[in-house]
Amino acid sequence: MPAQLVALSEGPDILLDKPILLIGRHQECDIQIPSRKISRRHCCIAQVNDHLVVRDLCSTNGIRINGARVNEGDLKSGDELTIGNFRYQVNCNNNGAHPPPAIGRPVEDEDDPFDSCEEPIPLDEPEERDQHDRRRPEPQSPMPLLLPENIQLAPLSDSQMNAGK
Repeated sequence: MPAQLVALSEGPDILLDKPILLIGRHQECDIQIPSRKISRRHCCIAQVNDHLVVRDLCSTNGIRINGARVNEGDLKSGDELTIGNFRYQVNCNNNGAHPPPAIGRPVEDEDDPFDSCEEPIPLDEPEERDQHDRRRPEPQSPMPLLLPENIQLAPLSDSQMNAGK
C-alpha cells in the first residue's frame, strides 16, 4: 500500500500514490484543499527512492514538519506535516494500520469568514522555540530536491501569468 497522510484535523486522508503530487487550492492540483489558508499551488510531495520529500512552493502559510517551518524536508513515518492549517501524520507502513495519533491540539477552522477571500490569509506564527528544544531544526539553506528528469509541470496559461502582474 502506498504511503498516506492521515488527517489529524479536518479533511480526508491523502493517498500518496504518484511519484509527485501537487497540493493546493487550484483545480489543476493533484490534491485540492478548498481553504483560503492554502495557496493555489501550496506544496508538492515527491517519492524519491525509498523516502518522501515535501517542498513548499512559496505558499503564504508554508509547511511544517513536526512543528518546525521548513522550505523542504524529508518525511518519515510518524512525522506530523502541517500544510497551511491542515495537520497530517505521515504513514509509510505497508500494513495499512494507522500510526498512533500525534500529541497536540487540532488546528481550528470553523466557518471562517475569511474562506471567501480571494488571497490566502496568513496564519499567526507560533512563538519562537526555546533554544534547548531538540526537535528538527529549521534548515539553514534549502536542500536540493532530486526529482526524476522526465517529470514536467504544465505551463501556466496566459491568464495565470498575467494574474501575478
